[in-house]
Amino acid sequence: MTDVALTIAGQAGQGIDTASELLARALVRSGYYTFSYPNLMSRIRGGHNFTAVRVSDRQVYSAPGKFNALLALDERSVDEHREDMVEGGTVITEARSPKLEGRMQEAGREAGVFRVPMAEIAEKHGGSKTMANVVGLGALMALTEDGESPRSRGRDRNPVHSPFSKLQSLLKERFDSKGEEVVRQNLECLKAGADYVRKCRMSSVECRVLGQSAIVSRPSRTGQRLLMTGNHAIALGALASGVRFYAGYPMSPSTSIMEYLAAKQAEAGLVMEQVEDEIAAINMVIGASYAGARAMTATSGGGFSLMVEGLGMAAMAELPVVIVIAMRPGPATGFPTRTEQAELLFAISASQDEFPRFVFAPGTAEEAFYATNRAFELAGKFQVPAIVLSDQFLSDSLWTVPGFNFGRVKASDDFDEQAWQGRPAHSYRRYAFTPSGVSPRLRPGLRGQLVHMLGAEHNEDGFQTEDAGVRTKMHEKRMMKLAAMSKAVDEPTCYPEETADCVVVCFGSTYGAAREAVDILRQERMSAALLHLCELAPFPRARVAARLSSARKVITVEGNSTGQLASLLRRETGIKADAQVLKYDGRPFEAASLAEEIGDRCQ
Repeated sequence: MTDVALTIAGQAGQGIDTASELLARALVRSGYYTFSYPNLMSRIRGGHNFTAVRVSDRQVYSAPGKFNALLALDERSVDEHREDMVEGGTVITEARSPKLEGRMQEAGREAGVFRVPMAEIAEKHGGSKTMANVVGLGALMALTEDGESPRSRGRDRNPVHSPFSKLQSLLKERFDSKGEEVVRQNLECLKAGADYVRKCRMSSVECRVLGQSAIVSRPSRTGQRLLMTGNHAIALGALASGVRFYAGYPMSPSTSIMEYLAAKQAEAGLVMEQVEDEIAAINMVIGASYAGARAMTATSGGGFSLMVEGLGMAAMAELPVVIVIAMRPGPATGFPTRTEQAELLFAISASQDEFPRFVFAPGTAEEAFYATNRAFELAGKFQVPAIVLSDQFLSDSLWTVPGFNFGRVKASDDFDEQAWQGRPAHSYRRYAFTPSGVSPRLRPGLRGQLVHMLGAEHNEDGFQTEDAGVRTKMHEKRMMKLAAMSKAVDEPTCYPEETADCVVVCFGSTYGAAREAVDILRQERMSAALLHLCELAPFPRARVAARLSSARKVITVEGNSTGQLASLLRRETGIKADAQVLKYDGRPFEAASLAEEIGDRCQ
């Protein structure tokens, strides 16, 4: 079984993002599953960034803890990661670092340091040092390609389907718009990097290269696979749901949702508006919803803070809006490019007074696509706001998705206009009392009917009132929706589908590391299982309580310092977690270390 990590590291501006995406895409096209997590500093150039590309022949969901091969585009990257290498791994770096091997040995890692003059090769074949990343990519591919290891030597292989060939095709696609000369330069840099490694491996014992652990075995290809970030999955989910209006202000890590939708607006018939701040964004989304469009916005915690009054207005006006919150460490600016899960309770309770809402927290890119669709559908059905909680780990990671089942996707008509055709003039009441609390909804402009909405308390016609009795009845009408909303919430995910002594409970993107940690514990013959909550408001209290009723130990795992999920679990079900695993350093959970922590607490 293949499960290795290939990491590209260097300074911002050295092309790490491009190289790692090309690497992941080439491997997926060759039949592997990959998972890429970008670890970025919040700066335009310089600093230290890296992206770990995990490669496997099975689906993987979390960042690796150790690296099998490291492409270090600067010397600092070797120092930063020398203790992160597996025994026998390989570091590819510039030739101008004579002391690196000694430093690797100081770290106690018997990793090979393979020196490739990447900048020199790039200048010779590409005319610029900026293509050093492509040279390094060629070297990395030559080291890992199937058929080069003694173990795999002699096996049949088709070079057309090799990752290296896929990478050549991808370079042509990526740089085609820049002209034939740029394509040629990149292809030559890629080949030169690979040739340097191949020639050196065959001719010199000084080229101490990677151990067998970094060799990827041949994958078994099964079906179509997509490669996308969590943000792209959310944007695709919105498009599949019929979104017609998006307004937003750029804020990491949500920005790529807006960028993706902006690129698709003409094709999708979508109006996209980049506005001056988040207050304008939420209010424009409310206006678009009133006019009849499926509308959404996306931001991070700081931006959502500004949207809170608008959130309340959407609830009072009973307008469906979808808001994506991509969480990051705070408060204030915090870590703009890192991850955390500290806005769960904020999302569930934000705004003045009380009102129903949906809150989703998908665990993977695939789940983010479907959760976004459910957010639109349920917001429209119940005329309430819906929030999709993401985080930097889910938003920016590059996931392998095994295609989407569009049979699950719904794009219902949220309006009752056909039923109101020909009704007596001025008989429509926007906030008519109904047994479910959900009133008929019309778009403004239907002949003979007035669609009047208000953010202040109002009567059934939508006009302002301070009548105590109307206020009480209207508040009860809005809260009445909760009963049906609770029934509409999906079951939590149980993995595996059997009872266990120790049950791990988590939400959002912690799913991947927690699932793999459970696998590790079960391999060690521990009775462990996972309960993942994607739909948190209304809380599925009966179903969660039933699932946890037979557990000997309940362990919550979440990316914040106070145990917000544990608090919510106790508030909604009365179940007190026996232990909590919390992380709030801006970095995601890693499966192996998480398994150790859960195992200790389950004893």
